[in-house]
Amino acid sequence: MKQRLPIILFLLVGMMEPFMAQITITNELFPHAGDTLFTAVDNLPSGIDPGVPGGGQVWNFTTLQAPFTRQSILFNPADGPGGSTYPSATFYATIEGNTIGYFRTTKNSVSLLGFYGFDPLDLGIEVVSPLEPALIQQRAPMTYQGTYQAESNLSLPFATDDLPSGVLDGLPFTPDSLRMRIHLERSDATDAWGTMTIPGGIYDVLREKRIETREIRVDAKIGPFPWVDITDVIAQLLNMEDLFNQTETSYYFFSDESTEPIAVVTMDIDNPNAVARVEFKANQTATQVQRIERLEAGVYAYPNPAIVNVRFEFTNLPSGKYKLKILNILGIEVWSKTYQISGNQTEKIDISSLKKGTYLYSLVDDRGKTIVTRRLVVVRP
Repeated sequence: MKQRLPIILFLLVGMMEPFMAQITITNELFPHAGDTLFTAVDNLPSGIDPGVPGGGQVWNFTTLQAPFTRQSILFNPADGPGGSTYPSATFYATIEGNTIGYFRTTKNSVSLLGFYGFDPLDLGIEVVSPLEPALIQQRAPMTYQGTYQAESNLSLPFATDDLPSGVLDGLPFTPDSLRMRIHLERSDATDAWGTMTIPGGIYDVLREKRIETREIRVDAKIGPFPWVDITDVIAQLLNMEDLFNQTETSYYFFSDESTEPIAVVTMDIDNPNAVARVEFKANQTATQVQRIERLEAGVYAYPNPAIVNVRFEFTNLPSGKYKLKILNILGIEVWSKTYQISGNQTEKIDISSLKKGTYLYSLVDDRGKTIVTRRLVVVRP
């Protein structure tokens, strides 16, 4: 009997574990206008594995790094640009760059109603883009082994006069107007739960896997004639064939302790087995805090002080060539490299050849104008 008791206790503990650790996500922490969210982004995540389906898992994301904390304020939709298009919205927030998202929070869900910002092809056209129907971003109650399917569409008509000069030079005709149609299909599954550790915190989490397929079509209209699909022509003209059909997989880790997801792991579109980006809850581990809608064009080095490797995060830069330089305290260049950058990008460099001390790093555009200069400290163990 004494030998069997430990086995019985082990079995009882194993049976009780799911009831002790598995969580349900309720609507108590749904976002609302007036809330402020704090997140950080690692664009070069190392050692991050979203794991496999199942319960009782342990995720160690303590290797995540970010140069600053991103402060996102949820605003009253009546005060936002394009807000009249979304009368049922309960808040709006900057999603990335110059793009604003309008959301509706109800008792059972948080839905994305649409966007205000620039077109998905980055042609520089400001558009109001309602989703039909709205896409649910979070549900309540959310429990383990839930599955959901959703579809939505965007239709963005605009005049050819709004296009940058030269964009349509390769077309065999000149359309009066263009229309971009985007079809979204999404499959969500709450397929795992467990404990996640990120810099500054440990949380019980419920994981939702999202697979989203985006198909973009472009139509042209000439005079009284019907719309004509010119997607293939535009794709070759812009050399963007891969952009018109994409499938992206991401993993959302929700907790009943936080309005922000504890982590959002986005996989590489070209290599679905590789992690491309992780946005995670910021727990005051970075000293700099920046409003997401006010991110300055520039570059940030981290970790700083650095020992062997340092990451340079480029933010909100117009497309073009930029030279990144490291200078010693006498202003002498000790390292430099030229990058082709558009928007946000992160690069990792080896600084093991630099001696211990204080340096400056500087970003210069293709006209020779210095955009920003900051301090970099190199230490040695």
